[in-house]
Amino acid sequence: MRQTNLIIGTNYLNGVDWIRLFCSVIKNNYELQNDGTMKNILSKRTFIVLPLFLFSLHPLWGQKSNFKNDICIPGKLYMLSDIRNDVFVEALIKRWRPYNDFVRFSGDCVYSRKLNRVASVDTPVDGSNMKIELVNSDEFEIIKEKAISICVGKKGIGTQEVTVQILGDSFVNGAFFRDALLSKNYIPGIKLVGLRNIKNEEGQYDEGRGGWTVKKYFEIPKGEMTSYHGYMQPVGEYRYWGSCEFWKNCYKVINGELTDTEIVYNCGRYDQCITKFDKETGYLAAPKKNDLMYDNARGSYMVYTGKKWKNVEVDERKWAFNYRKYLDMWNLDAPKFFAQMLGLNDYRDSLTADYREWNKKIAEMKESYYKAVPDGKFIILIPCTTCGSLNNIRGDFTLRQNAAMWQLRKNIIDTFDGRESEGYYVVDIGITIDNEKGYNRNRDGIQTGNPHPYPNYPTMGIPLAAFIQYYREL
Repeated sequence: MRQTNLIIGTNYLNGVDWIRLFCSVIKNNYELQNDGTMKNILSKRTFIVLPLFLFSLHPLWGQKSNFKNDICIPGKLYMLSDIRNDVFVEALIKRWRPYNDFVRFSGDCVYSRKLNRVASVDTPVDGSNMKIELVNSDEFEIIKEKAISICVGKKGIGTQEVTVQILGDSFVNGAFFRDALLSKNYIPGIKLVGLRNIKNEEGQYDEGRGGWTVKKYFEIPKGEMTSYHGYMQPVGEYRYWGSCEFWKNCYKVINGELTDTEIVYNCGRYDQCITKFDKETGYLAAPKKNDLMYDNARGSYMVYTGKKWKNVEVDERKWAFNYRKYLDMWNLDAPKFFAQMLGLNDYRDSLTADYREWNKKIAEMKESYYKAVPDGKFIILIPCTTCGSLNNIRGDFTLRQNAAMWQLRKNIIDTFDGRESEGYYVVDIGITIDNEKGYNRNRDGIQTGNPHPYPNYPTMGIPLAAFIQYYREL
């Protein structure tokens, strides 16, 4: 008697293959019926169970044929002269499927290496082009191709001071840009401005807050541990300085009275700011008329009349992102470059995201910035597109997160790339991240710290440094 083996593998069989398999089994069944001993049993199994099973698989038949891989990368890549500039494939490809699809690099760009996962350029030439092709290995079909212009910023040039502000989440809070922007002297005369001092970098500041989203920067910070930012301001003459209890906590953190990790994380790094506030009350020490604060104990806003603090009703619907008021209140130099790096906390767990509100708020940021700094540059930094491999200590479903972040990447590029005439400049930071080797690992070789590629931080800032150097003298 010949035995019929049925091997199920939805990744390998499409609809046509399943039909062929079914026909083959039926043929085998008829041959087996000639034996006579198992006629009735096999007939039932074949003609009842198998059709039902195949019918249940119907939704899966078209999965492989319906999916089409894709690549997504801005029309311009900013590279720094005389240094390695990496372009990692996993960041730009929709799904990393090295046995199905691969990326081919060409163009007149001179590569120092072209590997399966990365291409590198050590001596970029301004105005050269990089050609990227997405190729399916089944028939060596070119699914998509993209031509990219290379813009080269020369490291170490420039004699004038250049002011920069970087706003973002934990990547900015952890100063991913430190090596490229501060330590290596790629950008002579750089001055980073903001409210939060960068650790071990005297006179340098940022606007990074761990765990934050775009939405958070459009909320009014009035919680006891909610990191203050000065961007959201009431429409009109009021100037909002935050909550009293928050500034009291900032004092306690600096003095070592509060050591809780979360409190230190949110209320720390405001060393230059707290001198404006009374240590005991949290109110402004030298207030001016129309200064506004939130008194946590009273649960109400307080405005300074010119003589005293007075309870006041404030319509929170009439607040807006106001970059001009923020600069004036804190006496900050207007940054020639204003870069924001957000999106990871917004979307890394969403495959069905609606980006319309996010895009709208980015546009509001841009408009507010240009009203204050008409000759500046508003930069959208594409965040990490990859969050690591499956082998990570957190146990996150990183492949799904990678897919979600690729969708955000595509949204940023589709929405904002190529709109320099409108004041949008897209700089690809995510392209520099090595999804395999860019993370710390424990003794078992398992990634730690995901989604933060700490070993990759020194190279992550290179595209931003290149952008600043490219435009600083123009």
